[in-house]
Amino acid sequence: MTDMVVLAFDNIDAANNVKHQLIELNAEFLLKLDQVVEVVRKADGQVKIKEEPRLTGAGALGGAFWGLLVGLVFLAPGLGLAFGAVSGAIVGHFAKYGISKEFMGKINEAIKPGESALFILAEDVKADRVVPMLVQYHPRVLRTSLTAAQEAELKEAFGISNNAVSAPAK
Repeated sequence: MTDMVVLAFDNIDAANNVKHQLIELNAEFLLKLDQVVEVVRKADGQVKIKEEPRLTGAGALGGAFWGLLVGLVFLAPGLGLAFGAVSGAIVGHFAKYGISKEFMGKINEAIKPGESALFILAEDVKADRVVPMLVQYHPRVLRTSLTAAQEAELKEAFGISNNAVSAPAK
């Protein structure tokens, strides 16, 4: 099963550093990385999406998926009714991936200007080896498709309280 994990960082460079670390861990077969998308919210609020072109896993979602998701999270909340039925259809599309409109709002609130995040699709993660290598970056777990017990273990490993933003597993 492919798990989706969203990790947030309190600066713009950490997501890029962790992305490269994950790619190295992927090469060492400590996880099977299907896709990792870096989202940077610059100090002026401008949002940049950086897909990793070297990853083309079977579970990988296209650039349009990530662009729409990030656009809805950071740009569309202020559009409200002006976006109307179209936004409802798009939000419905993401719901099948366990990404609700409420969760999009929580991500928007959690990633402030000057911060970054990674949206990760991975399988077969050797958590006992991977998590210790990422602790130094102090990630905040914003979402996982892991079981509640797995997510609690991940948050504990990163030293995160249960008050962190999260969505229930599918």
